[in-house]
Amino acid sequence: MLTPKEISNIFEVQINTLYNWQKTKPKLYRYLQNADYNIQQNDEINLLLQEYSSIIKLNFTFEEILYIIDSPMQLLSMEDVKEFQKVFITVEYKNIPKNQIILSIYDKILDLNIIEKYILYKKIYKYRQFCDLDINEYFKEFIA
Repeated sequence: MLTPKEISNIFEVQINTLYNWQKTKPKLYRYLQNADYNIQQNDEINLLLQEYSSIIKLNFTFEEILYIIDSPMQLLSMEDVKEFQKVFITVEYKNIPKNQIILSIYDKILDLNIIEKYILYKKIYKYRQFCDLDINEYFKEFIA
């Protein structure tokens, strides 16, 4: 558990403000007190996901991954991740007559479990932000 001084240093919040939040916003104050635990827990989850991703062997093509990256689709919640294929097809349904790759992508996303869907979308999201990454290397566990 973090002390008020540690919270102040990490989050750049004045100590007086923290004492005020202790009374007026107790949930926020407790969350900040436990921030070190939350960060540690996130790090552990990310490590597990990274280990899991190393055993994924899926058969997307380079073109399919590129198409998903270029798609305007966004997953904004865990519910969206669960329904990845529905979100994708909803965004892309108008393009089906022009591009048959969409149905192939839909089928492959449908076959993914929720962890694989999450990892795939997180990689897509990160790639969209930092597109200087090598697609073949970055998506190696998904490209056949």
